[in-house]
Amino acid sequence: MLIEAFNDSDDMTFPPQGLTLRWFRAFVENGDFVTSLVVSLKLGLIAAAISTALGTMAGIALARSRSSSASLETLLMAPLYVPRVLIGLSLLLAFAWLDVTGALWGMILGHVLITMPYATRTVAVGMRAVELSVQEAARMLGATRWQTFRLVTMPIIRSSLLSGFIFALIISFSDIYLAIFISGPETITLPMRLFTFMEWDQSPLVAAASAIQIALILAVVVVTGRLFGLSGPGRVE
Repeated sequence: MLIEAFNDSDDMTFPPQGLTLRWFRAFVENGDFVTSLVVSLKLGLIAAAISTALGTMAGIALARSRSSSASLETLLMAPLYVPRVLIGLSLLLAFAWLDVTGALWGMILGHVLITMPYATRTVAVGMRAVELSVQEAARMLGATRWQTFRLVTMPIIRSSLLSGFIFALIISFSDIYLAIFISGPETITLPMRLFTFMEWDQSPLVAAASAIQIALILAVVVVTGRLFGLSGPGRVE
């Protein structure tokens, strides 16, 4: 697919008929594609951030739960067991009843619903590696709960936080099932735009769009890794 993005032919053929960057230029010059890319990026980043925040709280509760951990995990992981099409249809009916179909916040809500389980699971795994004695020592030295989490727990589980964020971002950025049901004229995501575009055009423009998607996700992963301080060995401050 990446090779096809540089194909000089008007149709996707292999081997390529030549090398060119015109399909990337065509993507940038296509206002609909650029708008959908911005929508997907905004939606993915917001949904991933919210999912990571909520998933962190849920993951901590799941890791520290004793008696009801199995029931709690089943409840938190429930969106993974339900077909994505059924979730999209249910959200469509709910949003139609509320008369908010196509709203960006509705799309965010739907994407948080399907991505939060991944963030929850990764944080829960990371939290199980955190010794309670370390947190208790910080509390005994006068640290508040927030200070204990920020200065002790978070540096230990930051790789889990980053993994949860990346999982959520990729799933949100590539989703098409929810977009089919709950997107509107102003909230058409790039996967949805490509899906409809491929019905009447099979040019390498689709491959160029996919390559740009992959490049953006990799860029976000690298930048987020830098922000989380994962370029070097982790340490507890």
